[in-house]
Amino acid sequence: MSENQRNGNQDNLGKYTQKEIFEIPIALNKATQQKDLISAIAKDVINRKPHHIYLIGSGSSYHAGFAMSYMFNRLIRIPTFTEFSMEFQYLIEPILSENNCIIALSQSGETKDTINSIDLAKKVGCLTIAITNNLESNLAKKCDYYIDLKCKEEKSVLATKTYVSELAVLAMLCLEIAKENKSISNEEYNKIWVELIRIPDRIYSVLPLLHERIKICAEKFKNIKFCFILGSGPEYATAMEAALKLKEGARIFGQAYSTAEFPHGPITLADSNTCILAIIPYEDDKRKIKLLDLLKRIKEREATILGIYESVEKKIPPKQIDYGIEVPNTLKDLQPLIMILAIQLLTLEISRINGINCDTPKFLSKVSGI
Repeated sequence: MSENQRNGNQDNLGKYTQKEIFEIPIALNKATQQKDLISAIAKDVINRKPHHIYLIGSGSSYHAGFAMSYMFNRLIRIPTFTEFSMEFQYLIEPILSENNCIIALSQSGETKDTINSIDLAKKVGCLTIAITNNLESNLAKKCDYYIDLKCKEEKSVLATKTYVSELAVLAMLCLEIAKENKSISNEEYNKIWVELIRIPDRIYSVLPLLHERIKICAEKFKNIKFCFILGSGPEYATAMEAALKLKEGARIFGQAYSTAEFPHGPITLADSNTCILAIIPYEDDKRKIKLLDLLKRIKEREATILGIYESVEKKIPPKQIDYGIEVPNTLKDLQPLIMILAIQLLTLEISRINGINCDTPKFLSKVSGI
């Protein structure tokens, strides 16, 4: 077999995953055109005067909710919590009341645990909102409102465009609820909204070059079997999604840790056989200072460090990372929409190098009924 034939066969692996990553800008453009619908839902949310908001989901949907819960709490000022759908039924159900708003995320709209949780919420009179890619699903039919992810079909088992669309829809819902709640200034509202609708074009323009850079980077990580992923704030959720993607798509055992928690035990495993993937924030705040200090300690243990950071970053000390991936810059609240792109592409290319088809990972299906 010629080299060209080998490369052709390799590129055929994960063809749907690649196609769907490159469809993210289209999906985001369509999702962000639902402002009138989301504004109407937000008005009802505030009219109900909820005491708590719960974002529920499983797998990637849970991670999307977790990532955006930081934005909800910062802007809306209504206590917002993220729970796994299954655990919601045990942890939250005993304290549910009609003064709660439940936002259920499920790409398929058929995740049984999420549907069961909505049934419990409906019994006590909670306001329920579905965010799904299937408006004919049981979840959409059961909830008071539903919001379409606008992704069309996603054939790969890996959630890529649906995950990013979930983040965008949640960001829009957060902005509209905050506006109705008068907990955000007009200036900040407009700033975030304008940035959100610009993100699809930014992603579209950078994806081909980012993909080529990651193909080179993936070669250096093709043999890893274990990886710690570090992040803080919303990027801790991104780290969790990264760990899931590496497990599902590349059969690499990824483990996510909050930057502040990693020194409490797990750091003892960092050595020359360890790979660290660090999601580095741009803002010069405590999160960044702690992460860079931690990376310095890890580097002394001879671990290999891959950093993902925004293209405007000029202060990453070269001695603290071995390899770097730049992504477009955006506002702090919206960083999860951008940072995950590098991880999705990295998973795709590592899986290809190792002869794995990440479209159809072993033992996994698109909808979990467990």
